[in-house]
Amino acid sequence: MIEKVFQVRFDELNANGYIPTVAFLKYFQQAAALDSDQLGFGWKDLIKENQAWVLTHIQARTLQKNIPLQDVTVKTWHACSDRLLSRRQFTICGADGTPLFEGSSWWTIIDIQKRRLIRTPQRLLDLNFTRSEELEAEENFKAPLPSEPPAHTLEIITREEDLDLNAHVNNTHYAAWAIQSVPKQMREGRRLERMLISFKNECRAGEKITVGVYPCAENAFWHTLTRSSDGKEAARVYTRWA
Repeated sequence: MIEKVFQVRFDELNANGYIPTVAFLKYFQQAAALDSDQLGFGWKDLIKENQAWVLTHIQARTLQKNIPLQDVTVKTWHACSDRLLSRRQFTICGADGTPLFEGSSWWTIIDIQKRRLIRTPQRLLDLNFTRSEELEAEENFKAPLPSEPPAHTLEIITREEDLDLNAHVNNTHYAAWAIQSVPKQMREGRRLERMLISFKNECRAGEKITVGVYPCAENAFWHTLTRSSDGKEAARVYTRWA
């Protein structure tokens, strides 16, 4: 486990002066990388073997509304692994200890050159210390889309500054684009209560992404993020607002 304090910057606040969801996802990502380093499975360790972590899906919830500028503390830890997937937990608290954000993420290791999954190393399996009944239930990431066409669409052109160390669009941008695709009048004054993201295909710079928004319940939406170049989904996102 790692516990890391982050000083939120002014340029990370939204137009209303609050800390947005995407900022929390970025802090979690950084803390996860640092914790992986401590375990001997960081980027520098894996790249020597032409390997890399790939985030497959994530579920998160925002616990407070309108979170003002403050330092935040991220706790994250490797919860458990199976043959192919490793699960990580995280919590983020405010300066006074108030829980602000929490969730789970699932990762796999790939061979970069062969473009295929690698079995979880035994020494990572040996770190399992959380029983499955102690973990938050995994949400249904494969729920079908509503049969109607999307109610709204948003087009995004990816930029070089959106890319990560693997030269793919960083996962936090998909969350930002999905949130932006919800019409402002539907999310203004509300809290993003729940978010699910399933990552399907990588994107590079200069690609056009079309975000389709499908209302599926009151104040809840499925979002498809599709590459215009080949019609394949880059990610699918669920958001629920309270």
